Order: sequence, then C-alpha cells, then structure tokens
Amino acid sequence: STMTTENSDSQQCSAEDKQYLFIIRHGDRWDYANPEWKKLPNSRTGDSPLSTLGHQQAMEVGKYLDSWMDERGFTSGDITWLSSPFLRCLQTSSEALNAFQKVDMSKLAINPEYSIFEWDGHGGEWHKDLPELEERKHYFPRLNMSYESSFIPELPGKLVTIGKNTAVYSLFCSPSNKHGNNNHQYIEPRSKFFDRCQRSVDSFHQRYPFKRKQIFVMVSHAAGCIALAKEFSQLNLTDITPAAPCSIYGLERSQETNAWSIAAHDDLQGHNGFTGHLAEMGSSTVPWNNFGDGTRKFYTGPATSRFAPKKEN
Repeated sequence: STMTTENSDSQQCSAEDKQYLFIIRHGDRWDYANPEWKKLPNSRTGDSPLSTLGHQQAMEVGKYLDSWMDERGFTSGDITWLSSPFLRCLQTSSEALNAFQKVDMSKLAINPEYSIFEWDGHGGEWHKDLPELEERKHYFPRLNMSYESSFIPELPGKLVTIGKNTAVYSLFCSPSNKHGNNNHQYIEPRSKFFDRCQRSVDSFHQRYPFKRKQIFVMVSHAAGCIALAKEFSQLNLTDITPAAPCSIYGLERSQETNAWSIAAHDDLQGHNGFTGHLAEMGSSTVPWNNFGDGTRKFYTGPATSRFAPKKEN
C-alpha cells in the first residue's frame, strides 16, 4: 500500500476517522504494597495480584475510558481489549471493564495476548508462576479462550551473573533482596526484549490494518508499556513518560501508517503516561522508564519528566 503524506487537516478530523490504541500499565501491586506476602510458602511471587489501591486505580481507568468513549459516540462494538495473561493485568482489565456505566461493556471479552507479557529478568522465575488459561477462566469469565496470541515469547533468554551491582539486580530486585554474587540466572536481554516488542507491534499491524472508528486497549507491564509506546510511535525512550501504575498511553492514526501519533511527554492533558484519572498514585509501585544498565544510570526517560529521578549522576 502506498503511503500518502498526511494533510494538515488530519489533526482536525473527527474521532470517527481515526483508529485508537490505549496502552495501559496494570495497577498498584500487592507484593510491593505488602512485602511480607512474598515470604509466604504458597505465594506465586512472580504473579502478584493488585493491591487495594491497584483495584481502585483500575476502576478509575474504566471510568475514564467510559467517559472518553461515550463523549465520542463509541460503543463496545468498536473496541478490542488485549491483556497480558499475568494476574495483575487481568485484574486491571476486569476491574476497568466492570466500571464502565455509560457504554455497555457487559459482554466485552478480554483477549489474552502473551506477546505483551512481562520482561523476563528472573530466569523465567516470574513466568513459571503463570497458570493455564483454563484456570484463569474460572475467575475471569470475560477471558476469550479461543483468542490466539500473536506469538508466545521464548523464555528464558541468556545466562548472566546477578551481582549486587549489575543491571539485573537493580531493575528486577528490590534492595531488600539479598543475592549472592555467583547467582546465575537467565534473563531476557534488553535488546531481545525490544525486538520482541517490535515483533508484537509488527504482528499487530498485520492483524489489524487501519480501520476508522476502532479502539484497541493493551494492558501490559511497565517495560512493555514504555517499549510498545516507543515502537508504535517510532519515537525514542526519552520521548515516553515513565509508566506509573494504571497510566495511559493513547496513540492514534488516521491512515495506514506504522507510526502512530502520541502527545508530548508529560503533557498533563495528553495521553503519554497520562495519570489525570487517578485519585492516588501510591508510593510502592513507582513510575518506570529504566532500561539503563547502571553503568551510567538506569533511568532512560525524558530528563525533564515529572517522574525523572531527582538525583542521578
């Protein structure tokens, strides 16, 4: 298909003429809010539920999208809902959909999309806690069991050593965790994770060509939200606001193009890590755009972001 240059009127074209994509991070995590839970013998530590606050945030996502869709005349027939199969994402999806009141979402399915699941930094430790979808279906009746994921990422990745000061330690472990210096684990390298997200975006574009008046929602994880927003917009990490719990990345296109438009980072009205719908962000699940390896820094988001770390060399 030939690409046409977008004319200047495209910004003014109505909601009816666009295709929308909302990428949303799950809400506040139970394990971050209740660290003692991780020490219990039967906890699926890789698959934490939402905290009380997380459930509230997920409902706020639903109320916000409900109003947004209602104001623009969208119905449940216009939306496709995709979610990572991790519990925190399914809970976020379910709570959000149940909070709709103006737009009838009572029958909308949640499609389990494995290609957007968590970045693996724990040698498959997190992912091994994922139960079969058949079990999930009992608790999440909205799950569409006949949906086929674009692909299921291969795990685990490459062997690295986790020491106190390596990137993996900082990215994936809270400071309270004690790791020996010779602890070999598998991780999914950053480059491989970005390749995976790019592949997920390519698969999306093949599966869902441009169609006007259509909405997609993807509920993912912090790393997934940042990488997917980056790949869909074809921008840089420094253009993407760090992902707070239940933050929203809204992208749109008004023709067949692989570069979707997104608001400027930290535009408080714009959907680039939007948090205006949240009454409370909490302090245990923090905004994240930390793809650095720690040799210089971990933070990779916009230097002037409201969520940029205050002190980092």
